[in-house]
Amino acid sequence: MRTAQRMRHAGSVIAVIALAFVLAGLADRHNRVFDVSRDARNSLTAASRAVLEVLDGPIEVVALIPPELPVARGVTTFFARYQRYAPQLELRFLDPARDPERARGLGANLGEIVLRFEGRSERLERLDEQRVTNALARLARGADRHITFLAANGERQVARDANHDVSIFARRLEERGLRVHAFNIGSHAAIPDNTAVLVIASPDVPYSLGELEQINAYVASGGNLLWLVEPQQPPGLSRLARALGVTPLPGTIVDPVGLTRLDNPAYAVVATHQAHALLEGFRHTIALPYASALLATPNIGWEAAPLAVTGDGAWTETGPFEGNVGYDGEDEVQGALTVALALTRAREDGGQQRVVVIGDGDFLSNTFVESLGNFEFGRRVIEWLAEDDALVDIHVPPVPDGLLELAMWQRLAIFVCFGLLLPIAFIANSVLLGWRRRRA
Repeated sequence: MRTAQRMRHAGSVIAVIALAFVLAGLADRHNRVFDVSRDARNSLTAASRAVLEVLDGPIEVVALIPPELPVARGVTTFFARYQRYAPQLELRFLDPARDPERARGLGANLGEIVLRFEGRSERLERLDEQRVTNALARLARGADRHITFLAANGERQVARDANHDVSIFARRLEERGLRVHAFNIGSHAAIPDNTAVLVIASPDVPYSLGELEQINAYVASGGNLLWLVEPQQPPGLSRLARALGVTPLPGTIVDPVGLTRLDNPAYAVVATHQAHALLEGFRHTIALPYASALLATPNIGWEAAPLAVTGDGAWTETGPFEGNVGYDGEDEVQGALTVALALTRAREDGGQQRVVVIGDGDFLSNTFVESLGNFEFGRRVIEWLAEDDALVDIHVPPVPDGLLELAMWQRLAIFVCFGLLLPIAFIANSVLLGWRRRRA
């Protein structure tokens, strides 16, 4: 009887061991990872995976951290998420104290992370998915091409921090690897060849004939353009408007939705978005203060598509903003008004020329760029114009509960409970115990 029981126990042990070996073999051949955390925060977002698909060559990550430190294990775990989708990503650790020459060659310090791809590199001082993915996106761009803002005729400046300037927008673009610089068109014979996108950002001084010739020649030769039009703009750009087939309508858009949602009827609000490649996945509302409506009559070869359209209740106000402003019907237009247009045409080299005309520049100014979805819309426009199509929709959202925000009553309740009642209870308990011991 005991022999039979022993044989059954031995058989069970052998079966368990055999099953363990089989499972280990299957795990070695068929690696599967399941993320059951909230919002799958231990896995890469779709945006990060899209960046890795663009980087089709070896990616080298060098962490300037001694490999024996505990933090090295955290770095390894972090980049393991990337290596699941990009086996070509290699992580190495480098101790600057043991190999100072190589550390100096990387131009990094202790604790920094260096990402390298096709001879280009990015340095990171902090490690999170937002920063790593944006750094990889910058490496994917590669070419030395600039977003060139004209800056000699009262345009919005990229290096000045006045409310109407676009310095915040420019800095945010540079964080994504786009090279932004100002260009004094009057001091040069032509617009630089390495211009990926030329930006005309609301000039208030007329361009000279020579400057207009440079702008028109740039567009005629196939250059990509972002033109921010204002209701009151200086003369001279009418030839460019005719060449593109875009006519700014007289007046300033008045939108009842702007009054309802933002307490200002001069804000054109766009909440419903058109079907266009650069708006894929875009779900934000944008607000364009004191904007112009645009009429598209594209010339031969050009194709026009609306990007932003107001609701049906908006109209172009040609009179002064005084008293009860309303639709007069004379020289004003009411209905769904286009405030942003995308134009494309084929280039001789087989590529595609891209132009975006927006009837407002205020929405990208330092005052409004971080409101609603204004920056995200502007970023998508710039990246589409720069022909970084694979990177247009890359945006890593922050961790949903990474920041604890409490109402004032909740803070007060926590203070009363843990700062007053709990200490008083401990003190009362100690006094009671002391009194009982003295009475015992």
